[in-house]
Amino acid sequence: MKRVHIAPTLLDAQLAADALSSLGIATRILNANAAGALGEVPFMQAQPEIWIDDDTQEARAREALAALSNAPTRGEKACPRCGETNPGNFLSCWQCGGALPD
Repeated sequence: MKRVHIAPTLLDAQLAADALSSLGIATRILNANAAGALGEVPFMQAQPEIWIDDDTQEARAREALAALSNAPTRGEKACPRCGETNPGNFLSCWQCGGALPD
């Protein structure tokens, strides 16, 4: 087994594990219930970790997780006036008030 990712929350860990599982990479989430120990143990020891069963798939798993974290967020718009990123349902930029494209 090899650790390939430390997630900030259990939800993030589950999403990462699901993404790897969809590629056929067997995963395990360790520290899934360790959040209750925060304050008693250092937070870095209580964060959920993604481990893969097959060490030979480490590079593939890390590439998939990197692609997942670098994927553009859907439903966001860049303001043509100031370049600020806005949620997709906004009609005007929250930063400068300029009209956003459809």
